[in-house]
This record gives sequence, structure tokens and C-alpha cells, in this order.
Amino acid sequence: MRAAPHAPHQRALRGFARIPAHALPTVSAGPRVSRAARRPAARAVSAPAVRIQWHGTPPSAWPVLTWATWGMVALFAVAVLAVAFGPHVVGDVFTETDFYGSYGPGARALLHGHLDPARYAVVGPLFEMLLAVIGIVVPDLFTAAELLAAVSMTVALACWGSLATRRMGAATGLLTVVFLATNAQFFRYGWSVTTDAPALALQAASLWALFGAANRTREDGSKSHAPSERRLAAAGLLAAAAFLTRYNSIVLLPAGLVAVGLGWTGAPREQRLRQALVFGGAFLLPVVPWLAWSISQAGPQQTKLQHNIAYEVFARPKGIVWDIYARDYESQFPTLWSVISRDPVAVASRLAFNVFDHLRLDARVLTGWPLALVAAVGLVFAWRDRTMVAIRPVLLAMGLLFCTLVPVFHSERYSLAVLPMWAILAAYAFASPRFALPLAGVWWKLLLLPAVLLPTLAYTRAFAARTLDQLPVEVLEAARQVKPYVKPGDKVMARKSHFGWYAGLETAVLPLADTLSQWSDAAKRVHARWLYFSWPEAQMRPRFEWLLDTTSATPGLTVRAATRHWPAVVYEVGEGFGTEPAWMGNDTLSAVHRARARALCDDHAREPRAFLAMYEMAEGNRAAAQGYLDQLLSLNPADAEALLMAADNRLGMQDPTGAQEYLDRLERVHPGTAEAQVIRGWVAAMRGDEAAAARVWAPVSQATDDPNTLRRMAVAFARTGNTAKLEEVRLKLQQMGMLR
Repeated sequence: MRAAPHAPHQRALRGFARIPAHALPTVSAGPRVSRAARRPAARAVSAPAVRIQWHGTPPSAWPVLTWATWGMVALFAVAVLAVAFGPHVVGDVFTETDFYGSYGPGARALLHGHLDPARYAVVGPLFEMLLAVIGIVVPDLFTAAELLAAVSMTVALACWGSLATRRMGAATGLLTVVFLATNAQFFRYGWSVTTDAPALALQAASLWALFGAANRTREDGSKSHAPSERRLAAAGLLAAAAFLTRYNSIVLLPAGLVAVGLGWTGAPREQRLRQALVFGGAFLLPVVPWLAWSISQAGPQQTKLQHNIAYEVFARPKGIVWDIYARDYESQFPTLWSVISRDPVAVASRLAFNVFDHLRLDARVLTGWPLALVAAVGLVFAWRDRTMVAIRPVLLAMGLLFCTLVPVFHSERYSLAVLPMWAILAAYAFASPRFALPLAGVWWKLLLLPAVLLPTLAYTRAFAARTLDQLPVEVLEAARQVKPYVKPGDKVMARKSHFGWYAGLETAVLPLADTLSQWSDAAKRVHARWLYFSWPEAQMRPRFEWLLDTTSATPGLTVRAATRHWPAVVYEVGEGFGTEPAWMGNDTLSAVHRARARALCDDHAREPRAFLAMYEMAEGNRAAAQGYLDQLLSLNPADAEALLMAADNRLGMQDPTGAQEYLDRLERVHPGTAEAQVIRGWVAAMRGDEAAAARVWAPVSQATDDPNTLRRMAVAFARTGNTAKLEEVRLKLQQMGMLR
């Protein structure tokens, strides 16, 4: 137990205790030594003690940090524009599908003066309105949506960088921008044609207007970051715009009102009520007229957001995919209350589970574990440094946004709304003077920064490359091929609307079905002249995956276009559609057509390629078999079975030299196999070298049951005088009933 200090020193010690921890001098904790060992050191003159300084001093607000922040914003803008005007030539078949099926047609309707409030049961109308306005100048709405995404995410990045700078310092602002700009999801939605980027930009702009005001000098000379009433009005209008883009942005209203009411914006007590009214009134100004007009035109607003909750609670845990939920369950949940009343305990337990599960998934797939762990450290530092006060209004808004996501399934694109909070906390972990390890004017803890950034950059690069590689570019080629056949008013049945958009066709949904006759009935109901079937349709309608094989010869379907990079087939629907193909009764042919479809869909699938190689060899289609064998060997050059089959196939193509090359490769990876020796004997025989053939075949004469090979062995043994082996082969042929 430490002894109490003497009374004369108590006052000095109390004053010393008030010094912040990071400003205290530190003492090294070295090994203990004896008093005698310390005496020579005590006599030494000018032998300074080595000290480890754990904490630094707060970083200076160097102008270079601000310029670097804006430089990063500019680099991000250039990067997303380069992708938008480069490889991003078509939207993906996941999040960007809604552009082709909803947002694009909605913007076209607005350009023609048609506004239907019933369209906006899931998202607000503002995205389509912005798209239509840009479409006046940029007629290609896909390009217009890309531009909107690039500008929006750049604005969001700039707002968050400025907000973090003004609340937490220039170093935090710079690192916040760095962590956001290098995040895979944040980068991706800088060129994706979705509502995510505009919603994020409006949310960020609203919070920046509300909490990002620069310090102002009051009349009494003190500093204040309280926003002016003009900024409050702008914040309310921007929050309303965010709500009219993405409905969960409604939480910006209570977040702003609470922050203003509690004085977190820096407003004096006597001004808080007025400022809250200004902010709330500005929010309601565009929202109330829109809701009133929508109700008058389409009746009470009927949202469909409850289906996200119903799917998360009652379908997804059972492995039910969305299409089946939409067909079999959607009608059971017309309102939010119908979801809750079905099983309140299940709803509550799922929500409780999702709170922790969403945090885990955010850390794993949204930010990555390195940045998530650093953000946790930043949260502790902000608490200990008492800088949490500066970001508590932002934490409140982010927390409420997180709560709106808890009832639904986790998605990285949804969680983008809370990504800035992760980035700010991670940035502060590095910008805080706590545990800075200063030495020679350098904070050595910054050496840990690459440990966060390098994995993030590597993942972002790989993620962007994979996303771009999976773009359904086949729809562009298929649309080009089929356009000469298209007539005005034609409809196409497809699972996704991409092809119809580019081919100038109206898209009808390809329903879930068990038989072709059900699809035929659906085509007749909607008067569809075309059927589009590509790899997404094969994944979501696997029962009919064989339609990707153009040799399937389905009655009533005529191939008008086909692509190969990613497989897609466009069929013209005619008389007889709905009748099952004749080969359906043959198990082998059914397996062949399905295997061809699977090989087209998956460049790395080995099983269907091996099956097709054997089938084509058996049918005598040596060239086709060789194509599948080459694909197998490109996937695994050391595949002994494929090398053996390729050598055998080359023999069937009367190419002993080619067979010898495969055998040599096989010998290097799997030497001494009897099967290889049998084929090697054939190579020698085909070259007319009977002696070599007999010599190679002699040790393996009993290793084959192929009658043709045994007969050819007998010839080689007879011509070379090997009577013993000749008798062995004749005896085996007699036992097989091939020789009398």
C-alpha cells in the first residue's frame, strides 16, 4: 500500500492530479538493479535517462491537412468517373436491376409529364426526379444516373470530411476521407445507378449543415459552432430531400430536434425552441404537400417496407428465397401490424439478434476487421479524451439510422448509411494524441496505418474487379442481334429488365413455374413475343437451365440471338411453345443439355466438362471433346485423368504426336501408370514402330479389357515374335468371347 503524502505536499499533488494524462511526463520501466550497481551511474555526469513517451500533444491544424483532404476528394471523383465512363457499361443484375425495371422507366415517364404517386411504395420520388432533370441534358439515362452517383458520392465524401474536420480536427477529417474513399462499398456506389449515392449525399449534407458550422465569434468574444437559422433551414430541407429519396432518412428529423433541444449544436438555451421550429418546419415544408397530394391521388400511402421485415423474420431463416416469398407469402402481410401480430415473439427475438449480428457483419463485410477494431479503439479514445461531446449529435443520427436497418436483412449497401461513423472513429484513433508514441517529432503509432489501409485497398481493388467482371454485358450484344426482328409494342419475358431496356422491349416478369406450359400460359396472357434466358435466369429458374443450350431444340422457341462471354439466348415465341422437348424422356440427353448449360455459366466447373468430354468421345465428336478437355486442363494442368483422356482422344483424331505430348505431361505429374503405357503403345503402333509397341505393351498386356486394343497388341506381338504374350492376349480375348 502506498503511504499517504506528507501534509506540506498535498496541495501540490492535488494540482498535479488535474493535469491531463497525456500531458504527464512519463518514466521508463526498466529492469531493477541493486543500489551498488546504481552508484557509478549516480556519479556519472550528464547521463540522461531514457524515457518512453506514450502520449503526444494535440496535432497542429496544418493547412496541408486541409489541402490533402480536398485532394483526396478530387482523386475519388476522378476514380469513380473513370469507372463510370470506362468499364461500367451496363448495370449489374443485383442492386442496379431496379434502374431498368423502375427508376429508368419512372424518369422517362416524368420527362413525358406523368407522375404516379403509387409508384413510390418503397422509395421516394426524388431520385427519379433528379434523374429526369439530368436527362434533359444527358438523354442517355444510364449515363445520367452514373453522373448523379459520382457527384453524389463526391459530395457525401466532402461533407463528411468537412464535418469531421470541424468537429474533431483536420487530422481526423483527412483520415475520415481516406477511410471512406478506399472502402469497397463506398467506391462501388460512386458509379452504380442506384438510389444509394443521392440518399447518402443528402444525409451527409443535412448533417453537415446541422452540425458542421465553422466556429463563429459571439458578441461577448467567445467561440461558437452553433448553426445560423439559415443553415438550420437548409438542414431541414436537405433532411426532407433525403427522406423523399430513402424513407429511413426520416430519423434525421428526431436526431436534429433532439440535438437542437439539448443544446448539442451550441445554441443558447433561449434560442433552442426557435431553432428547433426552423429545422422541423423546413423538413415538413416539402414533405407535407407531397404526402397530401399523394393521398389525394392514390389514397392512403401504402408502403411495402413491411415485406422486408416479414421476409427477414419468417422466410430467410428458413432458406426461402425472395422470389418464393413474393409468390407464396407476400399476400399474407398487407400491413406492418400483420407482420407483428403473426408472431410478436419471433419478431422481437429476430430484432434483438440482428442488433449484434448487424454489428458483426458491418465489421466483417462493410469495413473489414482491421478498420472495425481501430474504430473501437477510437471510440475509447474519444471517451477518455472527452471529445465524445463533439460527435455525440453525429453518433445519435448514425445510431438511429442503424436502428432502422435492424429489422431487415443485412446488406452492405444499406449499411453505407452508418459507414461514416466507423470511419470517423477509426480516424480519431490515429489522430488522438493518446498512445501516439512521439519520438523526434513523429507519432510512431501512425506506422500502424498501413496495416489498416493496405488490406482495405487490396479488397477494394479485387471487389471492384469482380463486380465489373460480372456485369451482364451480354445484354448489349443480345439486344444488338435481335433488334432487326423487333416490332413496335413487342414484349419480352425475362427475370431481369436489362435486355428489354436495351432492345426497346417492354419486360414482363418471368414467373416461377414447374413446366414450360405454365410459361406458355403466362406468355399468352401478357402477349409476349420474346423469351430472354441468360445466366441470372438459369440461377433463379434452375429447372429450365437447359434453355441456355441452343441445341436443346425446344418446340415453339426459335433462337434469334445467342452470346458466349456470359451466356444468354433470345428466343422468339411461336406455336407449340409449352410442349416438352422429346429428349426429356432420355436421362443421358437431359444430363447433356444441363451439363452444357452449367459449363457455359461457370468457367470453373469441372464436373460438367468432364462429363461432356466423355459423352462427346463416346459419340465420336472428337473435336468437341477436345474443347472440353482443354478447358479442364486450363483449370488444372496436372489433372491426370484429363491428361489421359486427352491423349486417348488425340489417338482417336489420328494424332499420335499430340497424344505423345499429353503422355509426356502425364509422366511428369503421375509417372508409371498402366493406362498411359497402353496409350503409349498405340502411339508407337500408329507410327508403324511395331517393336516399340510390343515392348511398351508387354508389361501391361493384362491391364486393358478393350477388345480393339487387345487385337492390336496381338498383331504387334505376332510381328515381333513374342509368342508368350501373343498367347496371353489370345486367351484373354477367348475368355471375353471375342475369339473362337
